[in-house]
Amino acid sequence: MLSKDSDPDLRVYMVWVPKQRGLERDVASATTQYPDPRAMHFWDGQGVLMRGYRETLKTPEEAWDVFLLYGPDARWDDATPPAPEYWAHQLGTADKPRMTRPWLDGKVFYERLIRVRR
Repeated sequence: MLSKDSDPDLRVYMVWVPKQRGLERDVASATTQYPDPRAMHFWDGQGVLMRGYRETLKTPEEAWDVFLLYGPDARWDDATPPAPEYWAHQLGTADKPRMTRPWLDGKVFYERLIRVRR
């Protein structure tokens, strides 16, 4: 997405969590995959956001490996994260997803991004 869109106002917040044996020490090397200055990286070792988004998104499990789109006017004013305008996930496999929400498709996600920014 970042390589397709040069808008300097586009922001990507990546939150790394302790899933699939991920450790805080792994974050530094993971961030090198996304060197764009519009991407900010965070470590959530306690899973606070996973639980918060589970509540916001009404998911049956902690919300990790989820991809969320917010418009430019989005604000986080409550204890739980705000609802995104669109979201997709990669929980399970494409053939056997663990949720009924859309499976992440980069093309669809980018098309939704364009709509959200209008």
